[in-house]
Amino acid sequence: MSQHVGSRKTYNECFECARQRTAVAWCKNCDIAFLKDNFHNWTSRNSKIDDFIKYTQLNAKESMDYLEWINFDQFDLIENINKRGAFSSIYSAVWMEGPKWNLDEEAELWTRTGPIKVILKRLDNSQNMDHEFINQIRFFSGFVIDNRL
Repeated sequence: MSQHVGSRKTYNECFECARQRTAVAWCKNCDIAFLKDNFHNWTSRNSKIDDFIKYTQLNAKESMDYLEWINFDQFDLIENINKRGAFSSIYSAVWMEGPKWNLDEEAELWTRTGPIKVILKRLDNSQNMDHEFINQIRFFSGFVIDNRL
């Protein structure tokens, strides 16, 4: 799957395009193209949030290096934990599909873990978000991006 060349790690070629992968089971060319092709399949209904998520996907360096939009119907056992965060109310829930954390080494594919307990934030006044909120997301996610987003 990978080998060390000097101090640099190299990965197998992509099954689809035959280019060298840039991380474990991650082809920057094919995987980012797949994410981009799926932009029309989701929306938060807020262009600032959508643009931010798209930016993280277009600039990902590996499979766990980007954000994704999860539709509300993917959550179960939602419970208000009576706490407030910046710009939000906080809930606990179970994300039924879970994140892509399982690696099928033979197929070189990441698969979802299945149900996992998560924290949800219900954004206050999300249709009128300002730069302060987007900057907070950038800070907590570790992304440094163009200020136009």
